[in-house]
Amino acid sequence: MKQKAIWLLLVLLLSASFVDCKKDDGDDLNNLAILSALNGGGDCLVDFPGKAAIAVNRTRAARDGGTVNVTWGRIPFVNHPIAIVEILGAQVNDTVVLTGANVVENPQAAGEATVYEAADCPLAESAIVDGLTKFNNPNFNDPAPDTFTWTNTVAGSYYFLLYIVGTTEISTTVNFSSP
Repeated sequence: MKQKAIWLLLVLLLSASFVDCKKDDGDDLNNLAILSALNGGGDCLVDFPGKAAIAVNRTRAARDGGTVNVTWGRIPFVNHPIAIVEILGAQVNDTVVLTGANVVENPQAAGEATVYEAADCPLAESAIVDGLTKFNNPNFNDPAPDTFTWTNTVAGSYYFLLYIVGTTEISTTVNFSSP
């Protein structure tokens, strides 16, 4: 048991050394994926603006597959709930309805969500949708609604980042549907 604790401590210390480090090798997140897997993280490596990448639990929503519960994970050390919602092959006018939580605001673009456009994980910072011109969401900046409808205006595959400052998860669902 003592040996397992020592190994866990070593992995955590190694993980901590990557906090706030910027990668300098383009979109190659493989080393961080290996580290995250050792740390027991989620199944999708996500590169945050200005931060180190982290493994996040991925919730896959299928078009016209009905409502799906979002699977939350935790950010190491701060214990904040975090999730990523995968929407593959979205067509124009398809909708993504998030009930219970909105996508996290992009820290480098106030008033915009953090949505990645990619075919699969890992998600690099360069994959973040710029300006959200590919979606219509009239209530993104409104903190009151608990249901957010994102209507696709450009075909593609997208990942919506959900993040809660605090330690309490919110019961959240996603529904991806065609018109």
